Amino acid sequence: MSRIIGKTMTRTIGVAAALGIGAAVAVLLPGTASAAPVGCTTAPGAAAETALVGGSQCDSTADATSAAAGYGLEGWGSATAALNAAALALGLNGGTAVSDGSIGGGPAAIAFGPGSTATNEAAGPGLSIAVAGPGATITLTPNGAVCQGPGIAGSFTTLQGCIG
Repeated sequence: MSRIIGKTMTRTIGVAAALGIGAAVAVLLPGTASAAPVGCTTAPGAAAETALVGGSQCDSTADATSAAAGYGLEGWGSATAALNAAALALGLNGGTAVSDGSIGGGPAAIAFGPGSTATNEAAGPGLSIAVAGPGATITLTPNGAVCQGPGIAGSFTTLQGCIG
């Protein structure tokens, strides 16, 4: 009998603790944003897509051999891919990300925070990334990388990069 009471008490305390932690987290954490994310994905097939919902916007374009994806969450993501490339752009919380890939490139651009801009123009095979924090301008091209503000850029093809 005492064993059943012990199990019941343990379960009751466990449920109460879980509810208490859940309530504390709900009170302490800020509410989630009501912004609507948008996504534009273009699979191989020579297509283009655009979307705009409130402050979230995106566009993507790809030729018959490539794929592109642009996403915006209160920001703008623009991706273009050609000649066997795959491009990704994420514009978050006021950021603008532009990713252009060609000739087998795999560029990614991520901009998060007000006034941030990440631009990645990959030409040639290989992966590359440009990430911009709030207020930063990060640019990566086949000719080099420039980091102005908090961010990072790097190319595995050209071995060029920067840290801001």
